[in-house]
Amino acid sequence: MNEAPRERSRWMRIAGGWFLLGTGIAGCVLPVIPGIPLALAGLLVLSRDYVWARSLLGKAKRKAVAVRRKARARQQSAPVVSRE
Repeated sequence: MNEAPRERSRWMRIAGGWFLLGTGIAGCVLPVIPGIPLALAGLLVLSRDYVWARSLLGKAKRKAVAVRRKARARQQSAPVVSRE
């Protein structure tokens, strides 16, 4: 008897994930909508049910870590400019 609410919540989660992912993709083109955060949120929600979403989310995490490391390395190697 608990299967119906559980199945309904699964479909609601999947529909919400697809909505977030679609809105995020549209936001990459439209100037008003924050695309990347919405697409990542959609992948996060869909990753519970789909392996491909989990894989894309893992790739996005690795890319974010690499970008952060590169930015920190560039910041540390930049010369200090004094404004006197």
